[in-house]
Amino acid sequence: MSIKNRIVTRILLFATVLSLLLPSSSLILISAQNVSIGVIHCVNYDPNLRIITITCNTNLSGIYSAINNKSVLEKDPNGVWILNATIIVNPQSKININNTDTSWLKIQNKNAKEPNFISISGDAKIDHVKITSWNSLFNDTIKQNVNGSIPRPYIIANNAIGNVNISNSELAFLGYNSYPSNGLVYKYGGNGSSIINNTYHDMWDGFYSDHVGFIAIKNNVYYNNLRNGIDPHSGSHDITVSGNLAYNNSAFGIICSENCSNILFDNNIVHDNGNAGIIFSDNTNNSLIKKNYAYNEKVGISIFSSSNNKVFENLLKSSGRGIFIGGNSSDNHVYNNSIVNNRVGIDLAKSAKNNIIGNNNMQNISFSKPMSNI
Repeated sequence: MSIKNRIVTRILLFATVLSLLLPSSSLILISAQNVSIGVIHCVNYDPNLRIITITCNTNLSGIYSAINNKSVLEKDPNGVWILNATIIVNPQSKININNTDTSWLKIQNKNAKEPNFISISGDAKIDHVKITSWNSLFNDTIKQNVNGSIPRPYIIANNAIGNVNISNSELAFLGYNSYPSNGLVYKYGGNGSSIINNTYHDMWDGFYSDHVGFIAIKNNVYYNNLRNGIDPHSGSHDITVSGNLAYNNSAFGIICSENCSNILFDNNIVHDNGNAGIIFSDNTNNSLIKKNYAYNEKVGISIFSSSNNKVFENLLKSSGRGIFIGGNSSDNHVYNNSIVNNRVGIDLAKSAKNNIIGNNNMQNISFSKPMSNI
């Protein structure tokens, strides 16, 4: 018997043994020339709902091989994929979207009123890729109106038990004004994730979180987003936002709002955002805003109805109001900030009580406001 025939015989014997050991629901693919074994039943597709469910560790190529339907997932030779379905990543499962097989993932809507999306309840690693919405009819991304009423695909870490890490990538033209479909959302999960060295633009929200903690958001760029650049929200805690650039976002560059705690905004640059550069709002407590640079803003830094925070060593330049403290804010400490070429240096509302303001360097301020209400 030739060597080649002996190899083929051993492969077939190996396959027979595996067929006895593995569950009958598992499908084994074996090639004598290129041996590959894959349990493709961990990728299931429901054609009626147009939902792909993942129960293993896979990537877009694995999904493509399992489904084998170009109307659902199509790829060109340059690693550009068009996804016309929703992907659900179950707990204990992981999806990898990276430059080993992907350059650009384009996600279409199901129809005019219902978007497809990627929902991750396990783990995900997105690295060195571009992800956008897509309209094949117009051969373009899906543009949004100022009200955010046009449904668009989105990505959500939905009660994720693992990490949803995103790095070195571009996410754009995703999301609309309907929580939790508002762009890139971490909802009750994805604790401990990292978001590093990415660009987010023309989203509804570049980042939004709901009851999530211990996320690092570092060295990203957020611009032209139709509401907020970075928005930890609703009970988010222990989040570090550092080294980011946020500009030309319609509402806020960087904000944490509604019962946030232990938030750090550090060494970020914000400019030309619609309402304010950086803000703690609505019971954001025990947090820090330090060493940021805000310019060309209506308000550089705002503390509204939030307490026990520290604002220090920031540079606020050429803004309407350098720092605003309003609502029922109390016991905040604002010190060692440089406020230059602003119309108002520090604007302290009468409703804000027991805040400590001192040792701030203010130059060329057009209109002076009370510096303390202690």
